[in-house]
Amino acid sequence: MRWREPVTAFSSPRYIYDLDTDNPTILAMSVMDRFRVCFEESIQKLSGCTLDLSRYATECRYRLIDCSQFVDHDTLRILETPHSATFIHTDFSTISYIWRGLPVREERNDAGVGVFLVKGAENGGKVSIDVLQHACKASLLLGAPYIWLDRLCIIQTKRYDKSWQISQMYHIYKASKVSIILPGGIQRLVDLDEETK
Repeated sequence: MRWREPVTAFSSPRYIYDLDTDNPTILAMSVMDRFRVCFEESIQKLSGCTLDLSRYATECRYRLIDCSQFVDHDTLRILETPHSATFIHTDFSTISYIWRGLPVREERNDAGVGVFLVKGAENGGKVSIDVLQHACKASLLLGAPYIWLDRLCIIQTKRYDKSWQISQMYHIYKASKVSIILPGGIQRLVDLDEETK
């Protein structure tokens, strides 16, 4: 058997070809081979900022947050791919929450390690780094190393991307390994006996 070198272009999956039969065999690939990093920043630099994903991401791509990077390395890393097959065959969780959730309680220092805004979604409230860390830890414990969170996985300032992502939401939630519900929103965690909207 003779083998052709793997195709490594970002626009298509990597294959090895058997030149005798010309049958492609997909290689076992790591997620980093199938996705590209579109955004990466330390959480210390994010705190108090407004993140504009449009400067880094490509429209109409599937995006995921890398939980291990967030929890173990204090880094927000967002990956993207144009391939739906790549996306749905990756173990990830989704976060479901109410828009404009419960506000941060300053008297209890709910801000924790900080909060940040997402450009185009400022009216939805702040994103708590502490809440996102808890969600990432839960996702990892449940066997899903990545999270899809609409606030960070949709380019909020781009109408076309937002429309495309919304049209994909059924498939995104269906393909997720688990959904993490945040009844108080993403600004802070709520107590078990606390009323939510």
